[in-house]
Amino acid sequence: MIVEETPEMNRFLKTFALPEKPHSLLPVVPRNLGDISEAELMSLYSEFMSWVNYAQAQLIAAEIVEERELNTFEYTKACTLIEQWGNKIKGELVTIAKAKRDVEDKVQKQQEAYTQARAYRKLVETVFDRCERGAQVLSRELSRRISLAPKENRAARFIA
Repeated sequence: MIVEETPEMNRFLKTFALPEKPHSLLPVVPRNLGDISEAELMSLYSEFMSWVNYAQAQLIAAEIVEERELNTFEYTKACTLIEQWGNKIKGELVTIAKAKRDVEDKVQKQQEAYTQARAYRKLVETVFDRCERGAQVLSRELSRRISLAPKENRAARFIA
């Protein structure tokens, strides 16, 4: 998802680069982490961290687009209500006026744009959450192995 160019976005991109999509497929945590070597574990952890960084940037971009679509939707609703208010039949209730506004084609189209932006953001959020959870599992396994290493080294010295 690409966020629309705005002065703020251009200023951001002059200072920072958004993470590129990793070249690998979204990784999966193996069922038995004990079966993989330290090198494989570190490589998998690096893959997950690349995906976490990418997914988080995509999530933020999706949130920005969603917020913009919501603002446009609210603005469209307000403008449509104002336009229709002049055509109001005497004694027409605000509830009826709002209902008429909400069935207007331009309001419906903008509501659909907002709904699609929200759905996309939610999908990206699930990818980010999955990547983050995978990275946490791998981080715990790395910590577990690091804490065992000194004990194993001491035991090896006594056996020799």
